[in-house]
Amino acid sequence: MRHLTKHNIISPTQYAFRPNSNTTLALQTVIDKLHKHIKQKFPTLAVCIDLSKAYDTVSHDKLLHKLRHDFNFTPQTVAFFASYFRNRQQSTHTQHAQSTTQTITHGIPQGSTLSTTFFLLYINDIIKTVPHSKVYTYADDTTLIISAQTQQELQTLAQSELSNLIRYFHTNNLVPNPTKTNYSIFFPNKPEPIQLTIQDTILEQNTHAPLLGITVQNNLKYNQTITNIIKKIWPFIHSLKFANKLLPTHTLRDLYFTHAYPHFIGNISIWGTSDIKKQYIQPLVRIQKKIIRLIKNLPPRTHTKPLMDQLKILNLYNLYTLRVCAEMHPFIYQNPQLNRPEHNHTYIPVAQIHEYPTRYSQQGHHYIPAKLSRTKTPTHSIDHTTEINTRVWNSIPEHIRDIQSLDTFKTELKQHLLELQNN
Repeated sequence: MRHLTKHNIISPTQYAFRPNSNTTLALQTVIDKLHKHIKQKFPTLAVCIDLSKAYDTVSHDKLLHKLRHDFNFTPQTVAFFASYFRNRQQSTHTQHAQSTTQTITHGIPQGSTLSTTFFLLYINDIIKTVPHSKVYTYADDTTLIISAQTQQELQTLAQSELSNLIRYFHTNNLVPNPTKTNYSIFFPNKPEPIQLTIQDTILEQNTHAPLLGITVQNNLKYNQTITNIIKKIWPFIHSLKFANKLLPTHTLRDLYFTHAYPHFIGNISIWGTSDIKKQYIQPLVRIQKKIIRLIKNLPPRTHTKPLMDQLKILNLYNLYTLRVCAEMHPFIYQNPQLNRPEHNHTYIPVAQIHEYPTRYSQQGHHYIPAKLSRTKTPTHSIDHTTEINTRVWNSIPEHIRDIQSLDTFKTELKQHLLELQNN
């Protein structure tokens, strides 16, 4: 992996199983791409392609051939990995029977870090199959984004690019599942009918699609994501109604961080907000307050601000600020291009804005997007996420922004947010 990242061998649009990457980075890039096309008023759609048992259908011979000829592994190294794949046997056991033992001819042995790396190399050339659009992958989760000048061109281009991608999958023994593959049109709002097919199967068109833990709606809002998070948390709330009569507060707080907190922070920098006036997030805010009252075993209308201070728990708005700034910090204090997949939201420090009380100086823009500062790009052309994240970063005190240690930065920022929350 050190060799692959040092020489930038892994595809820039692959976000899984590599250093300094995660689902949030992938989602930011995909959503920013959609925002860019919509801002330009280009007809745009995205196809979410589902692969059936992708790891189990990998051809050993094709993988070894790619290692030797595409990545220039030595014959000795390829022979070493061939011995790792070949002559593996398996059988199925039940309580009363056992199948005959057979040799495995396809599939990557799962449970090893090698397995995920080999899968990345196996589909590393997927980016070359769609020259007129963009394909983003998180392991086998594949999202194809297509944009054109007109809706008629979009129909033709989308089918052509999708067919190229499906042909690539079949060539590499990967099996797309047409019944679970769907597409969404993001612009215009009332598009002309577009029909996409995989072989003879007509794909389903949806107004929203699940992607890496969130629901991407065709209006790029997050109401459905919030609804899904609440559904996941509700069983915990039901259990808490009984547990708070038996367990001490510190144990209930631990249960909050075990069962509810992961849902609150999962991709919160994508769907969250620091704006208390935003209505879409209010149902989740109420759910968090409900949990806090249950932890303290207090009546439904009890004021939660002092309770959160006692429990040292951040509300959703401050949690969003914490997560966004923690994700920005490495981009500011480290080389933003070091071992990272394709990502345009880079930032550099700039000098203090002048002291005169203009609107810009009062906003305290100590940091601005690197693209903006280096190329004098107009503000309206910077990435959607870059613009939002910069605003959040600039809202925290300068002495905290200047902390270069990430652990210390997060500790100090959390303490500052807790104090701010209690005021």
